[in-house]
Amino acid sequence: MKSQIPSTKNQINLNERNAKSRRCCNRSRNISFFFLVFFLFIFNLSSIEVGGHLTEDTTWSPDNNPYEVTEILYVDSGVTLTILPGTEIKVNGASCSSWQEFDQNFWLYNGESVAKFIQIDGRIIAEGTQQDSIVFTRLQDDPNYNWGTIYISENADHSIFKYCKIEYISAIGLALSNISKGLSFYNGKGSVRNCTFLNHTVGISSNSPTEYMEIIDNSFIINSNINPFLLITWTGHIVTYRDESIDSPALLICHNTFDGHEETYWVTISRKTSFAFNTISDCYRTSARGYYYNNNFTDCLYGIRTGYIGDSLYIKQNRFIGGYNGVDIDDAYVEISDNYFEGCNLDTGLDSSGEVYNNIIYNGSLYSTSYLIVCNNVTYNGTTGIIVTYRNEINSNNISINNQYAFGGYFNDYYNNCIILANGELTQYGVSSNPIFRNCITDFPIEDPLIDGGGNIIVDSLQAQSIFMDIQNGDFHLVDGSIAIDAGFDTLGYYYPFDMEYNQRVWDGDGNGTAIIDIGPYEFGAPAFGGIQGITYDPINGEPVDYVLIKINNISGEFTFSDSVGNYEYKLPAGAYDVYAERVFYDDIIEYQIEVIDGQFTQLDIAMSETVNIQNNEIAPVTNDFNINNFPNPFNPSTTISFSIQNDDSVELSIFNIKGQKVSTLINEHLSKGEHSIVWSGYDQNGNLVSSGIYLYKIEAGNQESVKRMLLLK
Repeated sequence: MKSQIPSTKNQINLNERNAKSRRCCNRSRNISFFFLVFFLFIFNLSSIEVGGHLTEDTTWSPDNNPYEVTEILYVDSGVTLTILPGTEIKVNGASCSSWQEFDQNFWLYNGESVAKFIQIDGRIIAEGTQQDSIVFTRLQDDPNYNWGTIYISENADHSIFKYCKIEYISAIGLALSNISKGLSFYNGKGSVRNCTFLNHTVGISSNSPTEYMEIIDNSFIINSNINPFLLITWTGHIVTYRDESIDSPALLICHNTFDGHEETYWVTISRKTSFAFNTISDCYRTSARGYYYNNNFTDCLYGIRTGYIGDSLYIKQNRFIGGYNGVDIDDAYVEISDNYFEGCNLDTGLDSSGEVYNNIIYNGSLYSTSYLIVCNNVTYNGTTGIIVTYRNEINSNNISINNQYAFGGYFNDYYNNCIILANGELTQYGVSSNPIFRNCITDFPIEDPLIDGGGNIIVDSLQAQSIFMDIQNGDFHLVDGSIAIDAGFDTLGYYYPFDMEYNQRVWDGDGNGTAIIDIGPYEFGAPAFGGIQGITYDPINGEPVDYVLIKINNISGEFTFSDSVGNYEYKLPAGAYDVYAERVFYDDIIEYQIEVIDGQFTQLDIAMSETVNIQNNEIAPVTNDFNINNFPNPFNPSTTISFSIQNDDSVELSIFNIKGQKVSTLINEHLSKGEHSIVWSGYDQNGNLVSSGIYLYKIEAGNQESVKRMLLLK
């Protein structure tokens, strides 16, 4: 929606203001330089009132601070508004202490609203610096006042916000049931990095599917200075559009800080989301499909919560401290692994499915009343150890120690290789079925209505102390000679090939020549896995590419992310794996058949080719299907590079090292269409043999190119 408003004498676009400034300068030539500087120092007369339509590319500079948006400002289609570092923009606000005032002041009626806003139909580039941020704030210094929104319309171009401070932003009702909230991307694409959002109604929103969008290194802060009415209505950090039909993670939210009151929620309901390396404090909940990795949740009522049928969540290596339920899932498919919970619960409710493994719950509870596999979890010093029901497919190698209740109730068919010790009472709700215990260590008898399936070990409190490294302080690694070593059940059919620390799961811990699974989540004496490690980088400039989603064999639950400088690591048993890498603004990459050897890490540096040039708002040319490859790979001493071209064309085929430096040009000539090949024997342009390592081979034909990787081993 785009409302037309007439120009008024109070609305001055940038060109008019510059012309006025030149006239003022000409009239001032007879004023002494000293008097002019003194006058400008004492009386700040440099503010500019802006509003109406920008019809040509415009730049705002801190020389004219502050820009006061006193009427609705439109950046027209095809127009770019560039804002330089240090610029300050103050937008006329309005009182909002009740729904009545919101309806009066924050709705667009006949092209006008009391609270003003900025509408982008073209593009806005607001790139500050760490030293000189760009400030968007309210014009009035009144705690009940907020300004409207930055509404980036459906057909707008890719916009960029970097090192901006956005304060007291609110919302504007554009039409019935259509409210633009905060920094609002109706086009579903943009880049927001290193920005601070303070006391916002909603920090960032999107009312359309997120096509290309990254939200990285930002701070979202709600404190006591926020408008009290907005605090109890719909304050939030990020709210995005839900699109159930698209499954790729096109929204990247990484390394942000979310801090607010308990009433504040961060929520994204969209395509699959990549949510990694964030810090979330004092918030109500987060809710999204997709990937949660290495985040810190503190004192959130619900850390991660969802209840949508058909959603899939992959929750790995997060920390949940305080609050109520760190994870609260209903009706969705989930894989919850390698997380730490302290003072809160892990709760998977009815009609969920998936896997829960390798989690530690301290002073909390593990509730699982769904169709899940529950293995290798530790619950201790909490209220209820492990509540699992008949719906659980596998319940193995879990620990419940020193909880008020060992279990919430017995509804599961089997308990295999579990350790249940020093709990106050056995069950919270009573035994209502006949569960079978096999190869478990307990300090209570396995008797009716419990069923002894064999292999169980009953111990007293003194014997319990000798099982673990330090039971009092939560170190449940097995000691040499522990009764749990090689005492487990179902060695051959065990679901996971690894223990809680990704050591080999079934190992001959007692040295008698027979490998049997241990009881509990740790395998004594087992060797560590090897794996894959490396960096994700841009092959053109050699710079790291941050926050790349990496999946093993394209299995969603077997994933990790590269960090802020492109480093990643993933532990795996010996074998050959296909490695998938994806990120918004970059082509998806597949590295085939990467070999992993036990106890060793294979170096795999992944070249990420940019798809979207966010600076120029252009889609990079689609790479030609050259069908280029090399064999053998890895190679020593030579490899054959084969490729095909679709038309007669000038072709250049070159070799680069991992730093992006050219090593050799193998072909630079006009070739006929069809298939071609050439042998590279590991020599550089000067005829010297190169060292072992990763090399890139790049083919260019016309304006298209393709880059692939090969490994020289000597």
